[in-house]
Amino acid sequence: MPPKPKSPVKGKKPKQTKAEKERQKKEEAERKLREEEEARLKAEQEEKEHQEKERLENEERSRIEAEEKEQHTAEVTELGNILHGNATALQNVLEERRSKAKWDRYMLCNGTPDPTVPGEINAYINLWKEDKDRNHIDYVLDESKLTLLLIEEVEEHIKSLTDEELLDPNNKFLQDTVTDLEALISHKLDEASLQLLKKASDLADTETGNLQIVHSSPQITLMMWGNLTKNPRFKAFEFEGEKQGFELPKHFALSDVAVRMIKTKYDHYSHHCKTYQLKKKKAPPIVEVKEEEKIEDDLKEGAPDTEENTEGLEENENINKEENNEVNEEENKEKESATPAPEATPQEEEEPKVDQEGDAVEEEKKEDEEEDEDEYDEDEEEDEDVVILRAYQVLGGVMTFEILDLPPQPKTVKNWIMTQVASDELKFVQYPSNSDSKLNGTLSGTLPMGQTLDPKAMAGAEMLGAPPIGVTLRLPDDVLYSEEPQVAYWCPEGKHWRLDGSIDIKYDEENNMLSFKTIKSGPFACIQDRHINMPFQSWELQPLGLNHAKLTIIAAIIEAEIEIKGEVCCFRQTPDTDPKPQLEFLQNKWMSPQKLIEAMFNVGINLFPEPDSKKYVSVQEKDFENEVATYRQMALTASYFTYSYSKWNTDVGRDRIILQGCENLSETPPADDQWSVLMISSHRAMKLRITEDDQDFSEDFAEGTQFHADLYHMVCDLSTDAGRERMRQSDFMFVNAVSQWLEATRLLTYA
Repeated sequence: MPPKPKSPVKGKKPKQTKAEKERQKKEEAERKLREEEEARLKAEQEEKEHQEKERLENEERSRIEAEEKEQHTAEVTELGNILHGNATALQNVLEERRSKAKWDRYMLCNGTPDPTVPGEINAYINLWKEDKDRNHIDYVLDESKLTLLLIEEVEEHIKSLTDEELLDPNNKFLQDTVTDLEALISHKLDEASLQLLKKASDLADTETGNLQIVHSSPQITLMMWGNLTKNPRFKAFEFEGEKQGFELPKHFALSDVAVRMIKTKYDHYSHHCKTYQLKKKKAPPIVEVKEEEKIEDDLKEGAPDTEENTEGLEENENINKEENNEVNEEENKEKESATPAPEATPQEEEEPKVDQEGDAVEEEKKEDEEEDEDEYDEDEEEDEDVVILRAYQVLGGVMTFEILDLPPQPKTVKNWIMTQVASDELKFVQYPSNSDSKLNGTLSGTLPMGQTLDPKAMAGAEMLGAPPIGVTLRLPDDVLYSEEPQVAYWCPEGKHWRLDGSIDIKYDEENNMLSFKTIKSGPFACIQDRHINMPFQSWELQPLGLNHAKLTIIAAIIEAEIEIKGEVCCFRQTPDTDPKPQLEFLQNKWMSPQKLIEAMFNVGINLFPEPDSKKYVSVQEKDFENEVATYRQMALTASYFTYSYSKWNTDVGRDRIILQGCENLSETPPADDQWSVLMISSHRAMKLRITEDDQDFSEDFAEGTQFHADLYHMVCDLSTDAGRERMRQSDFMFVNAVSQWLEATRLLTYA
């Protein structure tokens, strides 16, 4: 029996034979080949699937882009037709009203002249100016009412004219008419004052023996004091009922002088100042036609229109322009602003040009040109005491304080009344005199509000014989001073307001009184920062019904509500703020947007930025064309869609606008979760995924939404049928009123 094979040791693998090793290697090689083949086939399949997916995605993207492009064109066309229809209807209504007003003015048979007709207004000015028989102060004040109405009528007529119509030679007399009427009122007040001074002894007060009278009208209050008794103990005087007063130096107590104070609710000085209106770009010089024809003939006679000929033509033009340095500088500025843009890619060339983009570029160029030319004289910029009316506004009218020469009074000798023949012109006492140059140097400059004069300077002024005059004014009760007012006086030589010459300024806010000491005489006014309420903190445009909305603006100082109903609107203070008594007369008075904007500005509520306000307020400026287009589209949907301020608007650049919005068919404010964040650019509008409470900004659009060409169509897409129906019923006059308010306040830039 053969021996049994030895069993392998437990835990130890049996030794492979050579054949087994060869077979195992072969199987391993076959497995690797099989895996490589499977991987290759899988990669080929994945590549085919990826290519097919990319093809389908490209086709889908092309289809979406084509649909969006077609939709964009259709939406732009539809919106343009809507805006054009509203503009045409509005223009027809305005033309009809203008024609009716013109006819009513023509049929007005009350003897008042038409200030827009040169013959009638010149006859009125000359007849009243030459009328020496009716210089009584009451008649002059009564006639001044008509003159002020004529001034207002001319100014309204100027506002209704276009820029081309203003350049018409037949309309150039209008501004001169305003100036002549203003000078006429001043002239007649002087004649009436002279008549009062000549009869001062007859009109003297029985208690004091001095002339002290007050005559007033709704727009003008004339106060006159005459020193008839020459009491050496006289110090100060206050006009009873007016709370206006003065304190004269001692040497005036023994002089034949009178004091005239005229308080006017209007300001006939500021518009003569160089800094009152924004400077416009000067028209380029007109090149003579003969020179142009000569250059063109030379080109035609020479070689074809090549680049060398074009360069030669430009050199000839530059040589002609170098004859005038100023024209050459303007040409250089225009060349710099007209730097050629980089070449567009083929994709950009294929895309249609949107009108809004072109308009935005043109508007940006215009703004740049205005910035370059919005410069004043260097002397005014260097003089810190000159008031720049682009940055400040005159509030509360003008108070004129003047020292006059008291003419000789009639004397009664027995039965005779002897009157010395005096001049027929009002004589003004210059104070201080030209010889007091040391005094002018002592009191020149501006002191901080509330600071009193140094006793040493006061003693020095008294030693010079011309101490300052004290003036006390009661400020108007219907004007809101958001800060302590500054006192400025009118400088007729420079035709501007100045801050120097007034000291010891004190403002009693509780009694609305202002007192100061000055060495100047003439018109005085209180000025305030025009942009004190800017930038705004927040805003909201909420619908209250069909053709009915409310605009709430939370400004830096004041909170205002503007209720818009149809084509009229009214102002209110928000319920959450303390009511200001100065604004009571303005509340709940319905008027046109332009009238209310003007009334709010005059009362001290300036919520209306100017084109150059960005120089004085730190804001994130937006593309002007896109901003205006957004306002007009907001106005189209203001009857049912609520808009509000978004904090993200300041985080994005110039080319994008972000605001909140939601449909609101009730008068109650919407809930917080109903708001959507909307982004508008010059190309498209979309709803964003983020909310107002998020921490980080993202431009990802909300799921389930699509892009639109403008805000109007995006809002329509987010609205219900009831909302869209209310929008279709909105009146174009209401849309225009809302648009006027949005464009006047420019909330998307100044909030």
